[in-house]
Amino acid sequence: MRAIILTGGKGTRLRPYTENRPKGLLQLSRYSILEVIIRRLRGAGFSHITLCVSHLADQIRAEFGDGEPLGVRIDYSTDPSPLGTAAPLARVAGWHGPALVMNGDVLTALDFAELYRTHKDSGGVLTVASFRRPLPIGFGVLDVRDGEVAGIWEKPTLRLDISAGIYVADPAVLEAIIPGQVIDMPDLVASMIESGRRVHIYSFTDRWHDIGTPERYEEAKRCFAADPDLYLRNGGAPARHGPGDRPDEPGTPVLLLHSGTASREANGSVTNDDPATDEATDELTDEIAQDMGTVLECRPLAPADDFFLLGGDSLRAVDLIARLTERFEPADPEAADRLHADLLLAVFEDASPAALAGVVRSHRTTSRTGGR
Repeated sequence: MRAIILTGGKGTRLRPYTENRPKGLLQLSRYSILEVIIRRLRGAGFSHITLCVSHLADQIRAEFGDGEPLGVRIDYSTDPSPLGTAAPLARVAGWHGPALVMNGDVLTALDFAELYRTHKDSGGVLTVASFRRPLPIGFGVLDVRDGEVAGIWEKPTLRLDISAGIYVADPAVLEAIIPGQVIDMPDLVASMIESGRRVHIYSFTDRWHDIGTPERYEEAKRCFAADPDLYLRNGGAPARHGPGDRPDEPGTPVLLLHSGTASREANGSVTNDDPATDEATDELTDEIAQDMGTVLECRPLAPADDFFLLGGDSLRAVDLIARLTERFEPADPEAADRLHADLLLAVFEDASPAALAGVVRSHRTTSRTGGR
């Protein structure tokens, strides 16, 4: 099997890390980003890897050579002038069958072998790996029909299918690439759709990091250091869901609705000047951070870490809230139900350990005062 890695960008958003170094050679522990990708591809059965290079290409060539030390065959396609992310594909030599195509600044636990097999079974010319990402909306959303309000959803969470920068493509996609013209991968996808070609989607919820900014790079480093094998070895994964059979997809626009409004207390903004209470809150935050790490199968989160950005999804969020309710469950059943409901609302507003600690703290405060 063959893979093509697009790694010619300048990484301007990652400065100062990329001042004198291509972003693909930035380190994750003792490995570079590209080496992590290559090792995972090798574990998935990809033996021929083409690196599409441009900016600081000599450094990448010097690092990987012909790929023999890593147990793969590596060759290079050099783009002399930047013409977009898809343009380098036209210069790849000897491309005669499906190839996995991906950005060189992605860290993921996606099962590459299953993605490849799914594409071959789909009958399409292009498969786009799609990562399900929650987008909390901090306002009431109206359902407007014929000039009237047909419904309202208070602070819903929109589930977006975003392109993960990972594809499987047949050489037929090259018909959309005109030499000398700028074309990015989204343009290539749109061109295939417009021409009537079938573009398949492969939805996944495995860990995924777009290492495009210093903040995302630092987060990727922390997650990789917590569990390197998760990203290095492609050990297979449970079957994925297609666009028509996802367990959380109702067949209409993917929108997870939440009734009610999370209070400011539920979002952790209750103030208290009591040092003893602050210390207790720190302990609460640590306990919740530990539970979040357990659910995500990684190290305990930092107080401000986002549960969803580290790989959480709706099912994991429900599991997390069940754990937290059991851990901090009040003796009064009604109070326990309220805690569960407020935690569930709050996690989609601010999915950090500190914010959820604020919810628990507010419930303990109201329990002592006898109010709500």
